[in-house]
Amino acid sequence: MANTASLPFSSSLLASPETPPKFAALSVPALPLRNGLPRGGITEIASLRSSGRTAAVLHILAQATARGEICAVVDTCDAFHPASAAAAGVKLARIVWVRCQGNVQHALRAADLLLHAGGFGVITLDLCEVTPRALNQIPVSYWYRFRQAIEHTSTALLICTSAPQAKASVRQIELELQAPRWDGAAPFCFLQGMDIAIKLRKPMEDRAQQLSLERTG
Repeated sequence: MANTASLPFSSSLLASPETPPKFAALSVPALPLRNGLPRGGITEIASLRSSGRTAAVLHILAQATARGEICAVVDTCDAFHPASAAAAGVKLARIVWVRCQGNVQHALRAADLLLHAGGFGVITLDLCEVTPRALNQIPVSYWYRFRQAIEHTSTALLICTSAPQAKASVRQIELELQAPRWDGAAPFCFLQGMDIAIKLRKPMEDRAQQLSLERTG
């Protein structure tokens, strides 16, 4: 089944089975979740750089803001790029952007305040550029506190990291770059697209799904 995501890329992959959620899930064609992004729980994207994780996060935010939902981005290391987000279809007027200047504790507290305030469709906690040492110092209790804050709400918490962190997540997705595709001759090469393997780690699935991203525009 082919799907087209509202990203700087187009995507094609098959969906995976999922238990019907309590709240209507957010449709995210670029991720292997047949019923979309679960509400009232934590979804974690754990992937290395250049794996498509940013495109996946922007796609989720684009889908949510297109529905009129207010979303939040807790930007731990000031990596969020508004122009790229807008190009991916994100409605910036519906984004609350919290810049934390590399302070992990500030990011966790900001996420906690937003989750308990309520009223958000998707809250993204970006921990991608946080050092492994700082990640290992995050108390496990935070993830269970976050889960408890949203388990009876329609908010989805999306955590983006380089390695799995959230013990209380209901979904854990791993993206792995298989092969980039270049256009042109050196030294003037442009990234034309990439092939990515998407692995659903929680709940575990043995077979990886293939995602093909193509540059558009």
